[in-house]
Amino acid sequence: MSTAVLVIGLAVAGMLLCLLLLTLLASTFRIWPTPGPGTWQSYVFWPLFRSLNVLCFVVAVLDRAGYLGLPIWLRTAAFAALVTSTALFIYAFRVLGRDNSYGARDGLVTGGIYRWSRNPQNAMLIVVYGCLALAADGGATFLLCAAMMAVYVLMVLCEESWLEGVYGAPYRSYCRRVPRFFNWRRALLMARFASKHLGSRST
Repeated sequence: MSTAVLVIGLAVAGMLLCLLLLTLLASTFRIWPTPGPGTWQSYVFWPLFRSLNVLCFVVAVLDRAGYLGLPIWLRTAAFAALVTSTALFIYAFRVLGRDNSYGARDGLVTGGIYRWSRNPQNAMLIVVYGCLALAADGGATFLLCAAMMAVYVLMVLCEESWLEGVYGAPYRSYCRRVPRFFNWRRALLMARFASKHLGSRST
């Protein structure tokens, strides 16, 4: 059963990755962001994308654990990180809004969690699937989750030229301030500030 699901998943992943790569490399072709409901891009992209998401979890349930022999504490920690990352994804989704998340032009969001990442939803889902692979510790799960993570990275890259075309200079300014996936520099500055503040209080 898991072999059949894996084969289907790899076929879906292969089609999705090829379409996203074509979008990235060919200026006359775009599968993501889709032009909107009712377009052929919407009818092709969303079934492939949603199917691959579901298949990753199905394989994780069916897959035989022990591919890398990961210790139970690491797999448990990975599952906890998966839950946390999912919660952060949901929060980022709500901040951006459903329509904007699906390729609408409802305004550029740069506040809240979007000060930490230009793509917090995708960044968190990349973490989710990495953690899912570790928690399941199965060979088929590693393959499909790696493909799903690559899909999210390519979606981010495909969006950037589209967003620049829609929002222009404000988006370019935002890109200069906030990294693509996570604002490690901002986190480090805040950690240093907190450390100095705690040090001054202790003295």
